[in-house]
Amino acid sequence: MVVTAARMEQPLETISSSVTVITQEEIERQKAQTVVEVLRSVPGLHLSKFGGPGRQVNVFLRGGNANQTLVLIDGVQVNSPTSGDFNFTNLTTENIERIEILRGPQSTLYGSDAMAGVINIITQKGAPKPKLDSWFEFGTLRTFYEGQNFSGSWKNMSLTSSWSRLDTEGLGENDAWEDTSVTNKFNVDFTEDLSAEFFYRYTNALVGIDDGAFVQDPNRHSKSRQNTTGTTLTHRPFEWWEHKLKGSFFHDMLFSFDPRNPGATGADPESRFKLDTDVYTLDWQHDFSLGEHDTFTLGYEFEHARSNNKTFDKIIRNHGWYLQNLLELWERVYFTAGIRFEDNSAFGFDVNPKVGFAYLHKETSTKLKANFGTAFRTPTLNQLFFPNFGDPTLQPEESIGFDLGLEQSIFSEKVSLGATYFYNYYTELIESRPRPELANRSLATNAGKSRMSGVELEGVLRPFPDMEFKIFYTFLEAETIARREPLIRRPKHSGGLNFDWRLSDRLTWNVNLTLFDERYDSSFARGRPTREIVPNFSKLDTTLTFDVTPYLAVYLRIENLADDDDDENIGFDSPGTQFFGGVKLKLS
Repeated sequence: MVVTAARMEQPLETISSSVTVITQEEIERQKAQTVVEVLRSVPGLHLSKFGGPGRQVNVFLRGGNANQTLVLIDGVQVNSPTSGDFNFTNLTTENIERIEILRGPQSTLYGSDAMAGVINIITQKGAPKPKLDSWFEFGTLRTFYEGQNFSGSWKNMSLTSSWSRLDTEGLGENDAWEDTSVTNKFNVDFTEDLSAEFFYRYTNALVGIDDGAFVQDPNRHSKSRQNTTGTTLTHRPFEWWEHKLKGSFFHDMLFSFDPRNPGATGADPESRFKLDTDVYTLDWQHDFSLGEHDTFTLGYEFEHARSNNKTFDKIIRNHGWYLQNLLELWERVYFTAGIRFEDNSAFGFDVNPKVGFAYLHKETSTKLKANFGTAFRTPTLNQLFFPNFGDPTLQPEESIGFDLGLEQSIFSEKVSLGATYFYNYYTELIESRPRPELANRSLATNAGKSRMSGVELEGVLRPFPDMEFKIFYTFLEAETIARREPLIRRPKHSGGLNFDWRLSDRLTWNVNLTLFDERYDSSFARGRPTREIVPNFSKLDTTLTFDVTPYLAVYLRIENLADDDDDENIGFDSPGTQFFGGVKLKLS
């Protein structure tokens, strides 16, 4: 069952949109520390990491910019209202039930930032019986990773609570990273028709950073502290009507500190920067069932975003109304149609429709699917109001896109294949243009147009009950309209495989291979070309897990086994081969 595609539970086989689901079991077999590593095996999604552990990571979904993918944690929006994107670096994997990646324009249901798609991280609910997991891991670069996860229920209530701590010295002199995370979720069923969910996540991270590509800084660092909370009340007054009222709050505090370098002379005062952002949202969703095969969704969403630092203190408010209809015919034809009306305090009114179609031929296990829709992205607070850069008259970025796909299962579902063609056209893209009247200054301007098209291929092979191969490949052409130049950091060819084999009742072997083609990049470093070609990159990771007893497991994980020393982004060193050993205690 998938919830992100339609904002309600829906069988994956009936969904027209392109969806990838990463399960808790897959995350556990991989023993990944952060969500960044598990996202590498998603077709159509490319990760671009600026250096070693703890450094900034950009996500390009079907070639869209990092700020054109909406990120949710248990339905709470966590994109920064100042930069527009979300930094996955500090998001660790403990307590995650599954991750749903929805590709293609999704503004009809999710509003701004969902131009390229949606990534929804869903945490676990309390288990029927009390369960306690504890783990400790040590590895290369003096990396320590430890944590604990508790899950349980009592009568009509359930609870999950977890914490983790990750420390590493990093690659260089000032590359240390430390990350502390706490997650809690509480569910209560007041009656059969009334329930509530309370969610809270806290992250506190500190990392040393560079002054840019090829320019290391011996003492500059960045601190990030995030609080994410959401409360959802679900009420079903009648069999044909269910409604959910959800309120959420996201606070992001970013602090950058750059003291004078050792031995420096002259006028070089230390640099301090602090940015506080708050996002409040309220969503009221109604689902009406007209018989067993027709469902209408009607909802209203309000968002209040504020950013505050020494240079500006600004607020944006947004009202959105959305309507969607899901229609099933003959248990094999599925239609989706929806529309959203948006009223934003910065740019005014906007309308975004979407339609989808899926046909399931059960006799041959064949599925045909198609989608068409529009999307938009609100200018960020920086793009609107930052001194000597922002422009309050900016209009939202707009896109129009479609995809066509085929899914096929054969040999009693031992082999599953999928192919999807997609096309997206972006207009009013916000770019930084030089300001002649101010030296070394730029202005945010609606000047860009680009197109992204390509093919996503994926396959799953299960030759034996305890063995599984997953293969994925993406062909992407992402270019500007005016100059017909490829967009930076988007490889034309990318792909890889995931192999999982349970060799015995106690021993499991997991392999992950990621490959991507050469691509253009811009280091923006003095004296270097404006655009450079970065070589091919590969990352081979493997994990071996041995269950000593039903309550104790030990594991060995090796990252970048092939020791590819090429950089993901030019001017930022990537780690070589790394070894990690861990032990996990499981009590239930």
